[in-house]
Amino acid sequence: MTAAFVIIFLLRNQELMVHISKPFHYRFDGKMVKRILGIGIPNGIENSMFQLGKIVLLSLISTFGTAAIAANAVSNTIAGIEILPGQAIALAMTTVVSQCVGADDFEQVRYYTKKLMKFAYIAIAILNFLILFSLPFIMWIYHFSEETTKLAEQILIMHGIMAMLIWPLSFTLPSTLRAANDVKFTMLVGIASMWFCRIILGFILGKYLALGVLGTWIAMIIDWAVRSIFFCKRYFGNRWTGHAIEF
Repeated sequence: MTAAFVIIFLLRNQELMVHISKPFHYRFDGKMVKRILGIGIPNGIENSMFQLGKIVLLSLISTFGTAAIAANAVSNTIAGIEILPGQAIALAMTTVVSQCVGADDFEQVRYYTKKLMKFAYIAIAILNFLILFSLPFIMWIYHFSEETTKLAEQILIMHGIMAMLIWPLSFTLPSTLRAANDVKFTMLVGIASMWFCRIILGFILGKYLALGVLGTWIAMIIDWAVRSIFFCKRYFGNRWTGHAIEF
């Protein structure tokens, strides 16, 4: 609420290119709210299911012992850093692509998607190479036991390599689809892949095939691969171009 009031106050500056004209009169626009919720609700459901899935997997990992819990915790922290450039570019892609979609210029959509995907791959590759080369020093900082250190290194090496190969396809590329209002497809793929690959397969690999915490991370990589296949197939087709919101 504070952020909303601050941004409204700043937008009252009439010298800005984008501003709120004076006097400011609030008017409820039901059609606009419906359009916003039509994009926001599916995206919110997808993110909620994603977080719920992480909690379910965490309950499984907690049964693998102290070393697995510690390795998973530090791996989650560092893995989050490994994909930061892709997440940042995904936000930029949503803004850029939505402008092109609004102009009904899908040639520009594909041009900027390709360009931003290249930036994502390059940035993630550079960052991950630095992290992987620094891994012994990072592990030294944490002062873990030999078992925990070895487990964390295995997870982070696997995660770093696969992040450079397929993470942008599974999480940056769908930003183009969402920007074109193809949010239901991304939601369904995201939720289905999360539960069938990351969770169910995580239990199979981690618990029943006795791979432990490493098995849950392998299931996560398979989740990425499945998402990538569906999102790439969708993107290289044309069905998603017909979902743009008309004003």
